Amino acid sequence: MKNPFDNPVYWLDSRARVRERRLWILASFFLSVPLAISCLLLATIVKPEHSSFPGAGIAISSVAVFSHCALLTLLSALGAAQRISQERERRTLPALVNSPLDARRIANGKLLGAWRFSAWLACLTLPFLAAGAIWGGLSIPTLLFAWILNLAVALSAASLALGLSGLFGRSLSAYLATGAALFLWCAVIPIVGGIAMAAAAPTENSVERLYEALTIWHLPMAPQIWLYMGSDTEVPWYIVFCPALVVWSSICLIGRALAIRGLRREVH
Repeated sequence: MKNPFDNPVYWLDSRARVRERRLWILASFFLSVPLAISCLLLATIVKPEHSSFPGAGIAISSVAVFSHCALLTLLSALGAAQRISQERERRTLPALVNSPLDARRIANGKLLGAWRFSAWLACLTLPFLAAGAIWGGLSIPTLLFAWILNLAVALSAASLALGLSGLFGRSLSAYLATGAALFLWCAVIPIVGGIAMAAAAPTENSVERLYEALTIWHLPMAPQIWLYMGSDTEVPWYIVFCPALVVWSSICLIGRALAIRGLRREVH
């Protein structure tokens, strides 16, 4: 079996990203948000009247998980939205598509580069999860599972953005299309689903679970919220994670297919 990382486009893209100083600015911003909120929480806890605050670990864990999910999804998508369109704007795409590499391998290299950026950002929040566990938050396996879910959402968003980058000719168009796609996924679908469920007013529990699976549980933060609810929810785990797995995997495959189509269009 061929090593997927044995791809010159991946290594070339990774080398270019390491030298890009703006990425370190994004990383600083990515870390500053949970750091500032966690410091405010800790400053409140150390006061004598709040020294026995029981929800310290839960609060820090929540900040780490949910702010991490929102920022990671957004930055992963924006970081991937210009990986192909930027090549076109720099007039380096014709040389790339006319190289011995086919469109599929070029897309795989770009996709692995986008996923590597998402994984790098995800690893930056591990100390905050550890702090939440130390202060009596959720268990370490639960926090790690939430971290994996956040990473899976980020990989899906990056894949979709990469596909739109290959489909549209300019970076601005790719950014706008990525923002519209994220808004459709995170806002329009749950709103329309909620209205449809309220209008249908299903009396059977199975029908209500179907509405939830189609409109709620595949959202970026929905499975993580289910983890935090724990035994307080009656929704079984397979209703939550099966739709999320199917939708996120489909988004990855669609994004990759769009990227390959955009690169093949350059050849023909």
